[in-house]
Amino acid sequence: MPTGLLITRPRAEATRLAGRLNSLGIRSWVYPTIDITPLTPTAESLTWAAQAELWIFVSANAVHAGWAFLAPLHTATLRLAAVGLATAQRLQEASGTPVLCPEQGSDSEALLALPLFQRMDHRKIAIIRGRGGREWLRETLEQRGAQVGYIECYVRQVPQSNPETLDEALQAGASISVQSTESLHNLWAMASPAQREVLATRPFIVSHPRIATALRALGLPHPVVLSPGDDALIAHYQQKGHSHG
Repeated sequence: MPTGLLITRPRAEATRLAGRLNSLGIRSWVYPTIDITPLTPTAESLTWAAQAELWIFVSANAVHAGWAFLAPLHTATLRLAAVGLATAQRLQEASGTPVLCPEQGSDSEALLALPLFQRMDHRKIAIIRGRGGREWLRETLEQRGAQVGYIECYVRQVPQSNPETLDEALQAGASISVQSTESLHNLWAMASPAQREVLATRPFIVSHPRIATALRALGLPHPVVLSPGDDALIAHYQQKGHSHG
């Protein structure tokens, strides 16, 4: 069997994945390098959401942290869209209504390639996200004629994770799972110089080519790039297990 996996996602997501891996006999270590703290959206942003005809949720965290505030404003005519399949699934469960999401690709680029987003003449759009982050989605929508407002409902922070967990995983030869460039940069910042030396020899498993680029910038080896979400990771491990067996 392949050696285990160090999971760098926020604690709740990481623990859920660790449970699935452990049930398959795959060892895992939960070492969050990003923390999600809910944030109450401003009254102004919720007013914008009430006027918008389309809401775009950028992540599953945006659904978890934001839906309670937005549910009272949800109407039958409102369109819901999501960046990535995992986010779309969570949003569909929360809203009970269909969610627009690309079948291929799990980033903002894939979403904005859909026909609906080609001409956005003065349409009001609300983007539900964490504080800070990429501006590409908003800028592109505005270039296509949309009026865009943010509803920010969480903050990403660097957590206090136990450095012994990282040591143990590295000594055991674990692969490293990273789901965002921010998680990667936090992991690097949290690691000691000795831990960085070992990290530079470990296989990374990432969920987007953008993270692969960030790894190369740190001088780390080229990673395995999988689609986002737990299922792709588990399938990858099961495949590896069979090919070694």
